[in-house]
Parts: sequence; C-alpha cells; structure tokens
Amino acid sequence: MGGKHKPCPNCGKELEFSAKHNALFCRHCESQQTIIRTSDFSAENSDYLQTLSELDEQAEVPEYIVANCENCGAEQQFPENVTADRCQYCDSPIVAAEYSTRPLRPSAVLPFKITREDALQHFRQWLSSRWFLPSKIKKQARIDKFKGIYLPYWTYDCETSAPYTGQRGEYYYVTVSYTTTVNGKTVQRTRQERRTRWYPAAGMIKHHFINILVPANHSLPEKLVRELEPWGLAELGEYQPDLIRGNQEQSYAVPLAAGFSDAQRQIEPRVREFIRRDIGGDEQRIHTVNIINDNIEFKLILLPTWVNLFQFHNQQFIFLVNARTGEVQGERPWSAWKITFFTFFMLAIVAAIIVFFIH
Repeated sequence: MGGKHKPCPNCGKELEFSAKHNALFCRHCESQQTIIRTSDFSAENSDYLQTLSELDEQAEVPEYIVANCENCGAEQQFPENVTADRCQYCDSPIVAAEYSTRPLRPSAVLPFKITREDALQHFRQWLSSRWFLPSKIKKQARIDKFKGIYLPYWTYDCETSAPYTGQRGEYYYVTVSYTTTVNGKTVQRTRQERRTRWYPAAGMIKHHFINILVPANHSLPEKLVRELEPWGLAELGEYQPDLIRGNQEQSYAVPLAAGFSDAQRQIEPRVREFIRRDIGGDEQRIHTVNIINDNIEFKLILLPTWVNLFQFHNQQFIFLVNARTGEVQGERPWSAWKITFFTFFMLAIVAAIIVFFIH
C-alpha cells in the first residue's frame, strides 16, 4: 500500500505544503508549485440524522494504516488514527488518507498559516511571560521539536427551541429602622435595604446555532485544544491532499453521535443565558426548560496545530500553537527556587513596611 506521490518536477524529491509560500514547496531545490483551489468553495453540511442511520459500529474502531514511502520504499505503520505523516526513515511526506477505513472523510480544511519558525517565536514569547518556569526549558526550546498536526473537528448546526418557566425578580427598597451606639449612647437610625419582588415568567426562545465546534479525537489534552479557539472558520477551504502534505493528519475517534452530545453540552448554558435575557428584570430564576434541537447538520473539518512535546524531570509537557492565529496553550512545570525566592522577597517587603510604620 502506498501513499499519494507528489514528486518535484524539477528534482524529483517529495513536495510538501509550505505555510510561508501558501503552495507546494521542495525543500531540496526550493521549487514551488501552485495548488489549484476551488475559488467559490463553500463548506457544505451533511444531514445528521440521515448520516447516523447509515453508519455502523466500524466508526468507533481504532484505525491503523500501513503505507509505503514512495521516496525510499520503506513500509511503516502510522500511529493510531493517523492518515498522513512523514516517513520515519527519509522524512518524506506520506499521504495515505485514501486508505482510511473511516466512513466519513473531512470536507474542509484550514491550511497552515503560521510557519514552524513563527510558531517557535510565539512559543518563546509564551515561555518568557511565565516567570516561574524553569530557565532550562526556555534555553532548550528548539524549532525541530515542533510537529505540524491537522486535528479533526466536528462542527454542528441546529435550530434550537426551548420552552421554559421561571420567575422574574425586580428590586425595590424599604426603609428599615435600627439602633446603634454612638459615643456610648443608644441611638435610632434608618437605612435603605434592598428586597426582591418575584413575578411568574414563561416563554420560548429560538436560536439557530452555527458551527458548534467539537474536537473529534483526544490525542491531545482537550482543555488545551479548546483554548486554541477561535479559528476563523469563515476561511475554510476545500479538503485536498496537497494541503496536508508534510504534516500529520489525524482521523476522528469521537463518533458522530458522541460529538453531538458534546455540542448539546455547549448549547445548554447558552440557551439558559438567552432565557435569562428573555425573562428580564434584575434577577431570574429558571424552573423548567426543555431544549429541542431540529434540522441538525454537521461537517468534519481539519484545523492546523503546531505541537511541541518537552521532557522535564521524567514528565512530559505539551505545548500547542494555533497555526492560524499564533495562540499558544501549554502545560508547564514550575521552578521551585523561583517560587521560594519570590515568597521570601514578598515577605521581606511586608516586613519592611511593618518596620516603617512602627518607627
């Protein structure tokens, strides 16, 4: 089994996508080749319920692809749920997405816009802003640590309606008398105290949710992945292998239905906020709400991320860079001596202030 071969017309080496040139690029002879794209492409959704009825259990089975490198001929097995990567022997791009066993394939992609060099700069800026980070990590941040990965995401659109019951609270103020002691004498005073008057409320909110984003696998820490948003999905382009070449493409591991369950968890707090606005007043209580989602549609897309793994004291830390915006998110170790120094420094300042006021 081989991957899609894309030799350089000038020297025969493998071409790969370059974020710097926004084209296919040969690292050997620096030739460029334009990628032909659909100018009027619009990412279309698929019907959720209809697709669910057509899927089978195979959608949830881990996927492993064995591919031959067209450059050196070596056979290799991709990591779980990976459909494109670089050859581990000659570093040539291999795109084997056409051999994926997944019943659904990505329909749209945001190509890499931030280069590996730019990602390193964003990464170093992020490191320099973390004062309690061990200095060793800052010194050892290297560009060759970064790996370009296209992460799969589900996006969901739906028309949501939610009938509700609740209460609207409106503030009013009353004058309250109280006694207090002034100069050893008991005196009577008054003050204004706030009260809330509650009124019944009921109604229905309707909202058309668009592009609710759900990570479609958990190969990277979900908390960090979600913090990379926003992505700018209005710039999605048509999926094609030329945009993937040179980077890793991951396939989905979260089934379509499980993805929509995640989307529903994102919808609920937003619906409750809409209800509170609809109730109005100064305070709101929501007693019952029934969220109904209709006309559900979805698409599977790929979003670009630079990933850096760092070992420190036998622990692995992960840093991610949004390859469209440069947003950095990461796990971090803490420098014990820096924290200790800062603690003693602050204690010294507090002690100096106390001494100043005493004397």
